[in-house]
Amino acid sequence: MNDSLENQNTSFLLAEKQQRRLQIKIHSNYFKKWRMFRFLSAFFGCLAIIPAIISYEIGFSPNRTYDQCEINTENQNFLRFSILILSYTGIAMQIPLKHYYYKWIRLYPFTFEELPPSFKPTYLEIIEMTRKRKPLEYILDHNTYLVTILFLIFPYPEMYTKIYFNQQIKYNQYVLCYYLEEIFYFVMFLRVFYLLFSAFSYGQFQNPMAYRICESYRIKISSMYSVKCYSWMYPMEVLLFVFLIPGLIVFGIGTRIFERTIKFNGMNFDSLENSMWCIIVTMMTVGYGDTIPHSNLARGVICLSIFWGGIILSLTFVTLGNMLKLNPKETLAFKAILATKESGHIICEKLTERLLKEDRLKGWRAFEYKLSKFFNPLKKYQLSEETRIYRETATLSNRIEKIDKIADSLRHKLKKLSKEL
Repeated sequence: MNDSLENQNTSFLLAEKQQRRLQIKIHSNYFKKWRMFRFLSAFFGCLAIIPAIISYEIGFSPNRTYDQCEINTENQNFLRFSILILSYTGIAMQIPLKHYYYKWIRLYPFTFEELPPSFKPTYLEIIEMTRKRKPLEYILDHNTYLVTILFLIFPYPEMYTKIYFNQQIKYNQYVLCYYLEEIFYFVMFLRVFYLLFSAFSYGQFQNPMAYRICESYRIKISSMYSVKCYSWMYPMEVLLFVFLIPGLIVFGIGTRIFERTIKFNGMNFDSLENSMWCIIVTMMTVGYGDTIPHSNLARGVICLSIFWGGIILSLTFVTLGNMLKLNPKETLAFKAILATKESGHIICEKLTERLLKEDRLKGWRAFEYKLSKFFNPLKKYQLSEETRIYRETATLSNRIEKIDKIADSLRHKLKKLSKEL
């Protein structure tokens, strides 16, 4: 009877363990799927920028002036429809993304059954994870509506809407002419930042193991958490390839779009190099440099680059500070060098005094010592407080190491004795 009950309990535990393993496997599969659809959504959204660039460049007329809007409409429909299809594909990818995400989050609490209670989610968190979502939450949660709005802003087919801005430049009043799709074209480049942060969903800080560890520390994993981790590991690479270069390209293109038709300001913003130089000077000085845009739209882009440049400068200072900071081993070596130097000075001084008393110090060294005592009779080498602390700490560390060695040898001998017994 007892054997049958024990067998039943064993089979029940095995079945429960297999069920838990299956849940973990399904949970990991859902995680990979929603992460993949998030990246695909950002990828297709950014892929639409390529036909948008071609459409803008071939549509810009060489006869275009600040007050006369002209555009070449040949071969525009095919490119505009390509932008539309790719942008709508990026929006459509948000649907399976949210579907698999909520399936993944619903199974999330069941993957912590084998962990201690302190590492498990709270009951309120479990209720929040497993509850059924309302249709509106699919749009509002995780800024899905912002991504959708961003992907809906692009030059539509047969869209050639002129807009005019009154602008005062050097005490003269001007009317600047733009196309609405040019503003939409610049907004499309903001999708690059969404792609960058979506790419951070992959890597060693965004996998099931990382989620498990962060859950035990009650840390919510996000793309920003991965950016922080990689910034700590690779500060220069993140500074260059995540913040500086994308910001330089996006804001440089925006300045060129809104300023290239103004030919009388003494600066050729039709050149992308000049526009990027303006952004570089603005970012590095957080203000205007030798190239100044005149249109209000271009100045708006400059304001965005000022805020972005503030982030880059702060990261630069932090990165340089970390590079110039001594690590623990280097700090120990630094303290050892100073302590050895101070100890050497004290030993030399005591030895020189003794040799002088015994009349064994002669020649130039005796003259030099007497001269130094004449000009500075109160100067005496003494151990500083930091050196004393270091010497005491080093002595204590050496004793601890000796105790560890003795303990290891005793442990080894006890193992041998236990095997013999």
